[in-house]
Amino acid sequence: MNRRLTRKYFYSFLAVSVIALLVLSCSPGSQITPIVGASGSTAPTATKADWETKWEQVLEEARKERQVVIYGGFTAPTRIALMEAFSQRYGLDLDITIGRGSEIGQKLMREHRAGLKVADAVVNGRTTMEMELKPAGIFGSLEPLFLLPEVKDPRGWFGGQLPLTDDKLILTPTENVDPPIAINTSMVKREEITSMRDFLNPRWKGKIAMDNPTIGSGLNWFAAFTEILDYDFMRALAKMEPATTSDKRLMAEWIARGKYPVAIAPGSVETITELIDLGAPVSVFVPKEGANISSGSGTTSYVANAPHPNATKLFINWLLSKEGQTVFSRASGLPSARLDVPNDHIPPFRVRQPGVNYVRTAGEEYLRTLPEKQRMAREIFGGLFR
Repeated sequence: MNRRLTRKYFYSFLAVSVIALLVLSCSPGSQITPIVGASGSTAPTATKADWETKWEQVLEEARKERQVVIYGGFTAPTRIALMEAFSQRYGLDLDITIGRGSEIGQKLMREHRAGLKVADAVVNGRTTMEMELKPAGIFGSLEPLFLLPEVKDPRGWFGGQLPLTDDKLILTPTENVDPPIAINTSMVKREEITSMRDFLNPRWKGKIAMDNPTIGSGLNWFAAFTEILDYDFMRALAKMEPATTSDKRLMAEWIARGKYPVAIAPGSVETITELIDLGAPVSVFVPKEGANISSGSGTTSYVANAPHPNATKLFINWLLSKEGQTVFSRASGLPSARLDVPNDHIPPFRVRQPGVNYVRTAGEEYLRTLPEKQRMAREIFGGLFR
């Protein structure tokens, strides 16, 4: 009899407990459904951030698109490094067509005129993108594509701002310092030249090597320093009778061998670095007035109505992340504007420093004034080529 009562009370208690649990589970705000982890253990429910939800959606759709097509004005090693890293990370094909910046621009223009949608994004030199592709209406706004907090946070970028143009069509995550001065250290002491105006000292007349200021990187230097200084300085410099050349390697060798003790806009950083590594008495540096910077081949834009929109969004966020910029920087030799990307593989004189005056030689406003500056360069220095 006692056993029967005990069983009766036990089953009554069990029934009441089950009913109570059901009531609790149905009450507003109650969540007791467990989340099963990869190991089979349970974990408490985690609330995802809005960007995480969107990122998962983009990733899911990108995998359906299976690939992203990029046109790049960079080297084959950079192409291989990007393809391998991106594919390993996301399992998508990264189809990259590479060529000279102008060739990439012409290809895009032909496809645009024919109404063809092939490329998803462009990673190229900035001049072609600013002067030809953007005016043709090829690019779409980059800003809606940014999802990752590390990409959007301006504190992660040099100067405290995302290097995005005002119209949001072009982004320059890589920028080179083009050091304006080189010296032969066995002939010239570093403290003897701290300013560009030091070159106007009569002792340097006929002893200065200079990149041709009417074209290419020499013109970039001329254009930048007419803003930092003025045309009067350039006229005074021309009277110092500098030896001008468009052969960047030759000029670097002139300095290394001591044919000329000093150089302005010394050009080929690869040759200079190679000579320094071999022990040549060469030093390259920035004067107190500052330097010009160029974007190199890392300038990035999104092709409007891209055929693989989700894969493109995935790629651009990855490229601008610490991981993507590290891969690109190490492969291309271009310093990143991201503050968390290491520059230990880049010569120190190519990396921007806080507090230094830099003039960008690839922006829209600069490029608009370039023809007039080129005319002035020919007028001021033209006599040196006769």
